[in-house]
Amino acid sequence: MSSPPPVLLRVAAPIAALLYPALVRAVTALSPICLVLALGVPLLGLVAGYSLGRTGASRFVRAAAYAAVGAPPLFAVMGGWLDFQHALPFGSVGLWIPLWGTITFVALVDRRVAPTMAAPSPRWLVLVHASSAILIVLFAVAHVANHLAGLFGGDVHVAIMHALRRVYRHPLVEPVLLATVFLQVSTGFVLLWRRMPQAREWFSTLQIATGTYLMMFFASHVSAVFRARLLRDRDTDWTWLSGGELLTDPWSARLVPYYFLAVIALAVHVACGLRVVMIGHGMRVGRGNALVAIFAALATLGSVLIFVGLVRA
Repeated sequence: MSSPPPVLLRVAAPIAALLYPALVRAVTALSPICLVLALGVPLLGLVAGYSLGRTGASRFVRAAAYAAVGAPPLFAVMGGWLDFQHALPFGSVGLWIPLWGTITFVALVDRRVAPTMAAPSPRWLVLVHASSAILIVLFAVAHVANHLAGLFGGDVHVAIMHALRRVYRHPLVEPVLLATVFLQVSTGFVLLWRRMPQAREWFSTLQIATGTYLMMFFASHVSAVFRARLLRDRDTDWTWLSGGELLTDPWSARLVPYYFLAVIALAVHVACGLRVVMIGHGMRVGRGNALVAIFAALATLGSVLIFVGLVRA
């Protein structure tokens, strides 16, 4: 049996996640340059997840690293539900610190070594996950294009948004879209949990890490939209998204890495899935790898342009 991974490798990602709220706060308290440090938390979680997958670390330790990749949407959803309520005597940071402190402690003492192989996922589960992704990808492409239109001003964005809403908020379409998101998250969780022990190479790690991010993002984004619409009677339009000073307001600053990485995570996750399918149908591995790189580059450029439009608003 192999020896357990080094202590520093086991706790690096949870410690970084523990510090994530402070790094986000530094964006407004010190400098917007601190965004680089905040974005470094998911990156460290990705690298740790890859390294731990090659050492045979326990499933918990690996899951902690992947959860650190999802720190931006997790912090956003906790803030949305806890920072504007009075029923509980704590907010998002008050829960974040003990949560990640506990995860860090367990990762510190967890010296278990798990097998690096697992039973393959049922084919029907993979097909359901992949098939349901088609509708979400179509919606996401239209949604991202709508946000890119913000480069030409909020009025252009809103005009396109109202045209798109006639489709995706139709009484027959919106429930189907929401059910598809739920199906994606539920099947994705099962697939990620089953595939985690098998993730020993870079692209499988990327697929699991981006999938983890997207699960948390969907939970945060859907709940935020319906909380705004149903509880606060606010329209989730351009003003709702850009109304806060993203780089100067302490609470809104958490939304920058959250949204910025969402576009990239979606593109990379889809590309990793396409890579597996296309290599299985005869594509050379090098071209499959290039496909993922191209998707990642285009998504990064898209995220940058979206935030240029938001900051100019």
